Amino acid sequence: MTVEELLEKLEPSDMLRIMKDKKELYCGYLGMMEYHHGELSWIKTQVTKFRAVPEITHKRWKELGLMSPLKPSETPNFSFSDLQMKLYYTIYI
Repeated sequence: MTVEELLEKLEPSDMLRIMKDKKELYCGYLGMMEYHHGELSWIKTQVTKFRAVPEITHKRWKELGLMSPLKPSETPNFSFSDLQMKLYYTIYI
C-alpha cells in the first residue's frame, strides 16, 4: 500500500506524522497536507509500518522543563487534571 492509498482511508481531521529513515517528512493534520510547503514526492512510496501513537504530556511541560509535544501550539484531544493527550497516526516509509 502506498502513502497515498493509506491517506484515502483517513479523515482530514486526523493528525499524521510521516517518517522516513528516522527523519520527519510531515507532521500535522491530513487536511492541511495540501498546503504543506515541502516536497510531497514521497506520496507514492510504499508504507512499511503504520501505528496509532498516543502522545501524553504534562500541561505545564514548558514551565517544568519537560520535553515538548510534537505540536505544542495544538489543542490536546483530551485533557486530564495535569496531563494532555493527542493521537497521531505515524506512517513509516
